[in-house]
Amino acid sequence: MRKRLFYLIFILLAFGMTAAAITTGAYFSAGLTMAVGMRSDIVVLAPRDVVNEIATEANRENARILADGLTQFLTPDLSEWTLVANNLDILEEELVSIRTRYTLERNELQTSIDERDAIVAAMDADADAARAAWNIEYNEAIANDLPPPPMPVIPLHPPQPEWQGRTFGYFVRLPIPFNEAHQQLIVSMTNDHFGQFWRAVEDVAYAVQTQNAFDEIDYIVSRNIERGLNPFQFDRASDELAHHIILHQLRPNAIPDEERNRQNREQALANYDPVIVYENEVLLGIGWIVTEEIYALLSELDMLAPDSILDNLYPLLGVFFLAAVLFMASLMYLAFYRPSILENKKEAMLLFTLFSLTLVLVWTLRDVSFTFLPILIFPMLVSILIDRRAAIVLTLSLVFILYFVVEGDLTFLMFYTVAGILICLFSRFTTERTKVILVGLLLFALQFALMVAITLIIQRNAAFSDMQALFTTAGFAAINGLLTVIVCMGSLPFWETFFGVVTPVKLLDLTNPTNLLLRRLTIEAPGTYHHSLIVANLAETAAYDIGANAHAARVGGYYHDVGKLKFPHYFAENLDGENPHDHLDPINSAQLIMSHVSYGLTLAGEHRLPQFVRDIIKEHHGTTLMQFFFSKAKENSLQVDEKDFRYPFTIPQTRESACVMLADSVEAAVRSMIPKIKSVDEVEKTIRFIIRGKLNDGQLADSELSIRDVNVIEQSFFRVLKGMYHERIAYPKPEPASAPEPAGEKV
Repeated sequence: MRKRLFYLIFILLAFGMTAAAITTGAYFSAGLTMAVGMRSDIVVLAPRDVVNEIATEANRENARILADGLTQFLTPDLSEWTLVANNLDILEEELVSIRTRYTLERNELQTSIDERDAIVAAMDADADAARAAWNIEYNEAIANDLPPPPMPVIPLHPPQPEWQGRTFGYFVRLPIPFNEAHQQLIVSMTNDHFGQFWRAVEDVAYAVQTQNAFDEIDYIVSRNIERGLNPFQFDRASDELAHHIILHQLRPNAIPDEERNRQNREQALANYDPVIVYENEVLLGIGWIVTEEIYALLSELDMLAPDSILDNLYPLLGVFFLAAVLFMASLMYLAFYRPSILENKKEAMLLFTLFSLTLVLVWTLRDVSFTFLPILIFPMLVSILIDRRAAIVLTLSLVFILYFVVEGDLTFLMFYTVAGILICLFSRFTTERTKVILVGLLLFALQFALMVAITLIIQRNAAFSDMQALFTTAGFAAINGLLTVIVCMGSLPFWETFFGVVTPVKLLDLTNPTNLLLRRLTIEAPGTYHHSLIVANLAETAAYDIGANAHAARVGGYYHDVGKLKFPHYFAENLDGENPHDHLDPINSAQLIMSHVSYGLTLAGEHRLPQFVRDIIKEHHGTTLMQFFFSKAKENSLQVDEKDFRYPFTIPQTRESACVMLADSVEAAVRSMIPKIKSVDEVEKTIRFIIRGKLNDGQLADSELSIRDVNVIEQSFFRVLKGMYHERIAYPKPEPASAPEPAGEKV
């Protein structure tokens, strides 16, 4: 419970610091203190392109006014043609009726004329007969000198029938007026001509009524009627009559064309240019008055400082939630894949210190260019001091958090994400002093190229417009990488001293033969020292081949048997003469041998050896059975408990610890075979037998070694031991000398 409370306090403290840094960071607190009507005392440039909404809205309003004043497009109302067609049909019936009446009236007149002409002819015939008879009588009277007879009375002709024109009286009843010429033309047309004429009237009326929209009968409508009548090629009088009829029958048909008017209005509304303020354009100059338009632009560009924290309440809540998720994801990763951090308070405090230090430094330097920020110190130190994979995950979370502390942008995210991953990976090579400068130069070049590439991605072709700025920024980023390596490597002794972490420098010190424990081994237990050197060599080679920490395996090999300093003469490699175990009970011998692990842990604590060395001392025998003493005990007694002859410790928990265990067992077995070795094949079989035995005994169950790793370790051990215990050439025995050798000569 105390441990959980300890970690909970550190987690809450780290999150609280993060929240405070974000709240007071550049993202939420940076900006200009401006108000409408103030006079500016600085020059303000637009950091990016932005639309001037106020000026644009003015243009938009002008476009709206023009759209409201547009002439409305009209379309014909086709329903009006129904009325026009009906009126034309009625007019046609009336005109046909008048024409029929006219024909009847003309026929009646002609009949009257014919009857009168017949009467006149009869009267003329009677008059001619009377005159002829009178002439005869007159001639006879003259010849007889008689008085002349009286002239015959000739009756007057009946009056000539006159045209009454009753038919034309019907025209006044029609809905449109017709003058005498029109009336005469209508009644005088032949039926064929009238039929053709009326079809033309209907066709032209339909075309004008349905194809043209008009509110009133005007000149344009008249022109359309004339154009419609032209193809029929009537005489002038017929054209005038048709034009007269159509003009009086047409009805206003204009209604708004909704779709066309809508499209026309939309085009007019969109016909304005947005006012854009371009990047680096002057928004304010010294002495300029801050207008509402400029203030709105500054607000749109997020250049104004918030009045209070409440102005950013909702964005802050969103960022806090994002930070909480990143914290949770990072803690879950550490719990699943790096649980030792949650079990080791020193590592937890170290991680907290590195996080806090980076957060404080970045917060302090939040207003400088992002290429100068010491963010990369965190991934490199975490990679070197704690774990490389954990460093990558934690760096990704840290970069997103610091984005809100420094008011970063896409360039910031891309650069520090990629650069952080690169520096985590390259930190592996900083364990060798000869490669530190090479790593620094390589990061210098990579970060230069990385910044150039990111600038080209973000700014595209505009990046080439200012080549000096491009290469200056890239140069600062490159220097940042080089300085990160120098600062991190130079600060390693500090972290080693205050947090007890194992740095490359510490590893070099631990392998120095002048180290107190190693000097004691060389003097008090030289056989153990020699054995430890070989084990370290084997473990280092195997760890390197399987991708484990070769330096840690080597240091563990040096110190794994340091506990033998208590009773060195009880161990085979230090025996010189009689074996003391021949006079001890097997179980006592086993207990004495086991004690070297416990005493080794005591010495490691006294000499402040790193935790990983203590773990290797504790785990290098695991729960292995002491087969020799167990078998000896079974020979002496029937009741033997195997637990009494097994090491009561922990089986290897890391690959480095497993490499030391296997190297320890293999070296001891092969060394014991040296007098009997006949070929290198025997060495290989022995290595395989020892390793398979450990595997079958369950000693490697928690070491994270795969079957492939085990096979690689076998080959690594064989390669090293083959070179150490190779077959010797059998030299011929020297023949006895026949004479004394000359003085001063050597064989």
